[in-house]
Amino acid sequence: MTKTIILSAILFIIISVGCTDSTDLTSSKVPSVVINKIIDSAIVRVNYGQEVSIENNTLIKFDGVSDSRCPMDVVCVWAGDGGVSLSLSNGREQLHSFLHTTLFPREISYNGYRIILKSLNPYPKSSSPTKLDEYYIELIIKR
Repeated sequence: MTKTIILSAILFIIISVGCTDSTDLTSSKVPSVVINKIIDSAIVRVNYGQEVSIENNTLIKFDGVSDSRCPMDVVCVWAGDGGVSLSLSNGREQLHSFLHTTLFPREISYNGYRIILKSLNPYPKSSSPTKLDEYYIELIIKR
């Protein structure tokens, strides 16, 4: 009976620890991405104004949006384009880049990585304009 209680307590602790969210976006810590040799790419979500670190040697900040995409509830002749401004830094130099969802460029090479804009979200709706703090992007980071 004691073994069952102890095993139940251990199982409860393991499940509790496994269910906690380790990403605290309110903290001052910058989320970090590690790309290993087996999996040479990663998809990263970055909220507007947020920074993400790649292997602690490259910092990417999502710091601007230009969204002229056709709203999802409207019929348009052209799909439009979404653009994002990124600030990239490796500690020695800083670079500003503008990537597009439809036009070019859609990717940039920096500090040994290919940084590809996968998506700009949320998709616009004509009934409600998107606030800056609602935007987020998904980037594909490759070696």
